[in-house]
Amino acid sequence: MLEKIINSKTRLKILSLFFANQDKDFYAREIIKQTKLDPANVHKELKNLVQGKFILENKSDRKYFSLNKENIFYDGLKQIFSNYNNLSSDEEWMSLEEIPNYYPMMVSPVWNVDLANNFLKSRGFKNKFSKLLNTFDNNINNLLVIKSEFNTLSKEILDKLIKNPSWGQQYIDDLHLEEQKLIKATQKLEKTNLVALSNKELYELFDTYYNKTYTNLHIFHWFQTLADFGDNLFSKYLMSYLKSKIKKNEYSLGEVFSIMTTPIEDSTPTLEYKDLLKILSYILDKPKIKKYFKETEFRIIIKNLAGLDAKLNQMIEAHVSKYSYLGYGTIGPGWGKDYFVDILGSLVRQNAKPTELLDKLETEKKNIAKKQLDFVKIFKLDKNHQELFKVAQGIVFTKGSRKESMFYSYSVSENLYREIGRRYYLSVNQVRYMHPFEFKYLLLDDKFSASTLNDRYKFSLQFSLGDMEKDDKMLIGQKAKDFIAKLNIIKEEVKDIKMMEGDCASPGRSRGHAKVINIPKDMEKMKEGDVLISVATNPDLVPAIKKASAIVTDVGGITCHAAIVSRELGIPCVIGTRIATKAIKDGDIVDVDATHGKVNIIR
Repeated sequence: MLEKIINSKTRLKILSLFFANQDKDFYAREIIKQTKLDPANVHKELKNLVQGKFILENKSDRKYFSLNKENIFYDGLKQIFSNYNNLSSDEEWMSLEEIPNYYPMMVSPVWNVDLANNFLKSRGFKNKFSKLLNTFDNNINNLLVIKSEFNTLSKEILDKLIKNPSWGQQYIDDLHLEEQKLIKATQKLEKTNLVALSNKELYELFDTYYNKTYTNLHIFHWFQTLADFGDNLFSKYLMSYLKSKIKKNEYSLGEVFSIMTTPIEDSTPTLEYKDLLKILSYILDKPKIKKYFKETEFRIIIKNLAGLDAKLNQMIEAHVSKYSYLGYGTIGPGWGKDYFVDILGSLVRQNAKPTELLDKLETEKKNIAKKQLDFVKIFKLDKNHQELFKVAQGIVFTKGSRKESMFYSYSVSENLYREIGRRYYLSVNQVRYMHPFEFKYLLLDDKFSASTLNDRYKFSLQFSLGDMEKDDKMLIGQKAKDFIAKLNIIKEEVKDIKMMEGDCASPGRSRGHAKVINIPKDMEKMKEGDVLISVATNPDLVPAIKKASAIVTDVGGITCHAAIVSRELGIPCVIGTRIATKAIKDGDIVDVDATHGKVNIIR
């Protein structure tokens, strides 16, 4: 419709550019480059627009143009182009990730344009987002960005890292500080008697904890996301550098890359495993207890454990208290006593030897550290790239540690949501489907709609343009679907694919029956030795991952969940194939050559 009113595609594109960047001055060459229009037509239309006083021509050493905000039609055109630019079909939207069990209380602040751009500006970025979009479809959250904007920011972060690796290290250090702040605040929240608080006090607690602590950590995801999602620029840069160094050598690119990006520091899951092995040692040192664990169902062990061995019972309960949140993920439940007792019983029946397993962990860690030093010498890695690989290791490690501190937060925040729900007859899940700014209206003004929260779960979206409360569009149901239908969302075309390539996250080779696993319900079909195919793995899928002989994902770089877990478990893994879940079906026989980043469909 706007094309017909303005009656010139060239004029429309030029005005659209000016209204999308209202405070920016443009040289004619810039306008030609950004609009990709014929230069002669651009100069002609610029002359017309200056004559009509829609734009101003300014002269200094060079001629440049700016929007004329004094034009009598300015306010009307501003509104028209605001709507036009927001839905421009020229913008290609790209889905970064589809994740189960994400909800508005988690996502809406960190997928908000203002908060994202403020964070990026605080880290020294010059570029920014104009819009962000995320949808909720029956428990699946889809995170979308404008491809060109994401690629520009990804390129900027890569350039910054190459020029100054210490900039990346500063991000890692700052992230650790925010993790500690969230952990301390969560410990305080865990001790708070929520029932005793008034609605106003409850809101003030939520505002301080959520908006000023939790969000400050979660927003750090943008660094990792920009560095290693989309086209995985950081991973590809490091692999390209290594490829130029390795050339003809006994080592494969995938193996060297995996070693050089693996952190040496123990993750929290590794610390949990080590502590569990210490409990196993205690059990094995007592023949009667060992026999009981070997021959008895875990439900009966739990029932009788306190009377059987009080010290062991205390050790296991302390372990549950310390590590339960790791299994909570984003919606729970956390790992309970039954989970750990069942694992201990399984280890006893397997005749596991804790001392050997602990020694193996330490040996593997030392071997990786030694190989990293050896590779630096063998391939003559310069100091700048050595620092870049240290940053890569830090990004990998903090991707896990950030999520783990957030899992702790979610496990404790459930108490807060449950108390709020109790006061307004809402379930925990309904409270999770509120947007953060709505808590003020709920707790202070008693304004809310349970039916709206239910409809958000079925299908809804957040289209972010600026301030979350004032500018973001929160649409539900058919309105949300109609809105999405107008957007140009990139979809991969897949036809008769026999082979695909990605990046090596963990080297090795395996062949097996493929099983497409995206949500916990899918794990029922996973058998030992199957090849796990996923858009992107997440902590909820770990039981299936442990059965897999190999992992293949559509998206992700060195910091993605699949990459981190596969290295910890020693499972061959290819990430970033883009099309695996579309090209591979359940039951297909696939050959995964992770070392070379190749996946062949044998059928």
